[in-house]
Amino acid sequence: MTQSISTLGEFLQAGQADYQVFDLGRSLRELDPQTFDQIERQQQPYPYPIRQHAQLAVLFRHRQQPDNDYLWFIQLPLDERGLLSAAARDHYLEFVVSALGNEITASLTEEQEKQLKQNPYLYTPTEVQRAALHARIAVSRRAAPSIYFDDAQAFLSGQQTEWKNIGMQGLHDCAARLHQLPQLSAAIADLFTQYPAAVRQQLAAALEHQQLPAKLRDALVAIVANEEITDPALKRDALRALASCAEHGSVNKLARQLVPQADADMLTVLSARLWPALAEQETLKQYIHQIALLDAVLFDALFQDVISLPQLRPLVLSLLAQGQLSDDSLQALNRLKQNVQS
Repeated sequence: MTQSISTLGEFLQAGQADYQVFDLGRSLRELDPQTFDQIERQQQPYPYPIRQHAQLAVLFRHRQQPDNDYLWFIQLPLDERGLLSAAARDHYLEFVVSALGNEITASLTEEQEKQLKQNPYLYTPTEVQRAALHARIAVSRRAAPSIYFDDAQAFLSGQQTEWKNIGMQGLHDCAARLHQLPQLSAAIADLFTQYPAAVRQQLAAALEHQQLPAKLRDALVAIVANEEITDPALKRDALRALASCAEHGSVNKLARQLVPQADADMLTVLSARLWPALAEQETLKQYIHQIALLDAVLFDALFQDVISLPQLRPLVLSLLAQGQLSDDSLQALNRLKQNVQS
């Protein structure tokens, strides 16, 4: 990179672009410009690693063309400390500069499109990631929802019974607009347990990416905590839908109650989506004990995921240093260490 431009943020600013950066790896989270700049300068670890990578969506528009949005989907490796690889980021930008120069919002020629597609750091988001992002963007731009919104809203509100033709994007549009549609939010809170499993699962996948109104959050917590509900898939969907609320006190309390009795699926959801609810020493200690009781492959994957998260890593290391982990946990960790070294 040049002496004057050393980060992706600086490159976008030099191109006269207003931009937003989102993490897509675990759930949809916007990274504010200051945080992203610190990540790019390796002043803090990437907060939401997924398989030792950062999965990013960069939304930008030229300041003189505010009606035209552009999206880049980027996957960059992280080092062993969880810091963004500056070399990979620079390599990504070299591809972009080579193809576009500084005209990042100009119309592309066929040759430029071909060059950009050869960039090794591009990635294709899942349908769920793309739907969540487009729903969020539409709300922030005050744009109309997709053509699937009306049918999804009618079904979720209990106004129609046909559900097989409901589009995924419609569910995400509903999830992104719950604060604007209190009646819809209340209906979901009342009807969540009654939705067909196929709809409920996709709805949970949509809700996990958006901020939930308090009434809906409390209803989902009650579903997970209700001992009379014996359907594990229903409870798992309700838990997953709470991802954006993981730091709320009621969800922290729920996690403390849930961990000692959680099955492998619930334990996976907790670390993958609600890890902030594990950021308490006793809860995390119990969590590591519970995953140590699973088969070796699952333990290895879940423990490595937990220790990769900057919010949890210091707590894990503290538990190890203080000798507070259970015998089962220590045995599983010793086996993992031996496997890594062999």
